[in-house]
Amino acid sequence: MKAVLLLCYSNFENLFMQAKLLKICLIVFVFVSLNSCSVKTIKDNPPNFQPFFEEYGVKGCFLLYDLNNDVYQIYNSTRCEQGFLPASTFKILNALIGLETGVITGEDMVIPWDGVTRSVDEWNRDHTLASAIQYSVVPYFQEVARRIGPDRMKEYVDDADYGKMDITKETIDKFWLWGNSRITPWEQMNFILHFYTNKLPFSQENIDLVKKLIVLKKTNNYTFSGKTGMTVQDGKNIGWLVGYLEEGGSTWIYVCNVESGLDNTEKFKESRRGVTEDVFHSMGLMEE
Repeated sequence: MKAVLLLCYSNFENLFMQAKLLKICLIVFVFVSLNSCSVKTIKDNPPNFQPFFEEYGVKGCFLLYDLNNDVYQIYNSTRCEQGFLPASTFKILNALIGLETGVITGEDMVIPWDGVTRSVDEWNRDHTLASAIQYSVVPYFQEVARRIGPDRMKEYVDDADYGKMDITKETIDKFWLWGNSRITPWEQMNFILHFYTNKLPFSQENIDLVKKLIVLKKTNNYTFSGKTGMTVQDGKNIGWLVGYLEEGGSTWIYVCNVESGLDNTEKFKESRRGVTEDVFHSMGLMEE
């Protein structure tokens, strides 16, 4: 009789453990399922984007965020996590800081040409904020940065979570162009996303003004906005185009990063906008 009782108890214990294990598995399954539903869809599409880079003889990476559908597309994900000098893409933040601090009083504020003849003809004249963004006038924004000063500049750059900038008294007018400052394509994406969605620590008036000034092309069908950048890092051309496309009630945030040897400078310059427009054309967007 004792043996029978022990056998029954053993069977009951096994059944209890199996039921407990089944319950645990069910809980884990539900937890994983719920979390899977909340994760953003992320696609890696080298076959689709690579020919656009090859057309210009450059390599690089591309991030595209469909704001309405909360979906990212990624080309060359490894490079998207590497740091590069921001070059003139920093003009977006530089302009915002200049406006917020009162260093820039409006889009028509003139900074006179300093009389130094530079290789870009458009730079050799007086400029307003609007024309300085249009022609990407480095001397204008260098003077703005000097007037802002390293302490205020560093405070605002940190508040905007803008990469890792090397801002000192000695580097205040060149830290985004040369040296040790670095920003990754992902950090650029987050900055542009926060800029577009009005989540940066700046007044709405100043954000709206800079948004107006970085429009590259506006048609009846779409508005294409962005800022280019170009510098030399580690003996190679490094370039950017960062911004957003608004079309048909939808918005796409984009970051294009390109690289080439110094012997391919002209096609390299074209590649920043060329690659970006090729990506959108492949999606049936930006059609005339």
